[in-house]
Amino acid sequence: MAKGKRRLISQKYGSYHVTSRTAGGYFLFGDEEKEYFVKLLERFARGFFVKIHAFCILDNHFHLLVTCLEHEGRTVADQEILRRYRLMFGEGAEPPVGSIKSNGSVTPDPDGGDARLRWRLGTLAGFVRELKLTFSRWYNLRTGRKGTLWSDRYNSVVVDHSHAWLMVKSYIDLNSIRANIVKKPEDYRWSSIGLSARNYKRASRFLHPGQYEEENEQTYNPFWYREFIYRSGGVAVEGKSSIPMEIVQEVIKFHGKLGIGDRLSYRLRNISEGIAIGSREFIRTIQEEGERKFIRPRIVIENSVLFATRVLSNRPPTP
Repeated sequence: MAKGKRRLISQKYGSYHVTSRTAGGYFLFGDEEKEYFVKLLERFARGFFVKIHAFCILDNHFHLLVTCLEHEGRTVADQEILRRYRLMFGEGAEPPVGSIKSNGSVTPDPDGGDARLRWRLGTLAGFVRELKLTFSRWYNLRTGRKGTLWSDRYNSVVVDHSHAWLMVKSYIDLNSIRANIVKKPEDYRWSSIGLSARNYKRASRFLHPGQYEEENEQTYNPFWYREFIYRSGGVAVEGKSSIPMEIVQEVIKFHGKLGIGDRLSYRLRNISEGIAIGSREFIRTIQEEGERKFIRPRIVIENSVLFATRVLSNRPPTP
């Protein structure tokens, strides 16, 4: 059966809901694989002409809500294209200037590779292709696996900048609920809502508000969205799990705001993920005695004396 032609739209009209599954639907992704996939999203958000709004990485597929900045990709200066490429692949990286044959020879492009690089960085297809290929190489090398990792092409659905956009975003953030993995959306680490709850600064570096959110800035805010997603997740769907109603009612009671217990829970959950927690002096002492690289502590919760930091080395403290 012939493959249908992809629809290309300007960011003026809508975003894309992108999904892709593993070959055969096998459950291949554990915690480490999901974390690497999120790191790739961070890395590629620096260079590709896309805005990532939401994501969810599951055991055998992923969801993305992205807007492709096609106009910018076509019109930006050559220097900016090259700068973005090197942000992702290294300061000395040189983009391909032609097509590479199976024997390793290169057939030069008449324009020196400009159009090729613009397509690569400025289209949805280029972004998803790079994301999946880079992940596949890493995964196959790490596991000794050979062959294709993904089933056929990715799927993309155009989403209007309207209430439909908000519904798709909440659908993505609720995937872990519907799959009965967690009881609260924020409990799932490898999703946009989970990352935002755990580490808002990290999430804000590569997750962008959508046009719908910007146009409704007067009424739209993170607390409003949290209440909306809990109300949506509490609705029963045949064959799927839902958020327990007592949890939904608790969120509605506080108008979507995270209580102190929740905020501490999402921050302190990192105790089991390589985080030291305590006073500034405690963290510095632990890292110095353990010959660990010092990383500036961050506040666990506002108006608190507790700080947290990552731990990079497994070496035991010096006796």
